[in-house]
Amino acid sequence: MSARCERTADGLQRFAEYPLRFEPGTKYRYSTFGWILVSAAVEAAANEPFFNFMATQIFKPLGMRDTTPDSATEPIPDRVTFYYPRFSADTRYGPELVRDGDYSCFAGGGAFLSTPSDLVRFGMAVNSGKLLQPATVKMLQTSQHLTSGDETGYGLGWDLETVSLAEQSTTMVGHDGEYFIGGSTSLMTFPERGLVVAVTTNTTFADVSSVALKIAQAFAEKGKSPERK
Repeated sequence: MSARCERTADGLQRFAEYPLRFEPGTKYRYSTFGWILVSAAVEAAANEPFFNFMATQIFKPLGMRDTTPDSATEPIPDRVTFYYPRFSADTRYGPELVRDGDYSCFAGGGAFLSTPSDLVRFGMAVNSGKLLQPATVKMLQTSQHLTSGDETGYGLGWDLETVSLAEQSTTMVGHDGEYFIGGSTSLMTFPERGLVVAVTTNTTFADVSSVALKIAQAFAEKGKSPERK
């Protein structure tokens, strides 16, 4: 991750020669490379650098003041120090300091730094219609289908799951991710309840999704109407 990409399309060279894992549409597997390709398409359609587009069209209008591309050359105020477990995913042996790297080639596939508050702002904007038209959101948050007809449980950028909140089934739409080596994030939205939860940490392999779900559960329980007698 030491290479630097001046243009988002330059990042395509990192995987352009990789063979396909399976015939498109026959299986599902999340792809970071796929989001580099999407970022390059956005840059081409907008006719401006991808990171500039994201700042002017998404982050600034939504008040996401603490969301920015990571940088290997410029200091970022209040940037956390990242760690990963010394031996794989086993946290018993203590953390190891992550070496700095250049993530510019990953673009929308993992080059941004953010905060839980900003991620909540993003989730609320998506589900309230402030950022995208409701029809667009519905398309993005509808499960894709394989050629077999089976659902993938994944829309376009969103994981889909049915969970129980306050003893009632509800749809969870979100995304979990790891900052390559160091850092983990969980963003969960519950459109039927108007609820958004985000949890971040500066170490890899942390179970942030469980924490996020417990927080959502607490808010759901607090929001329950008292039983009528």
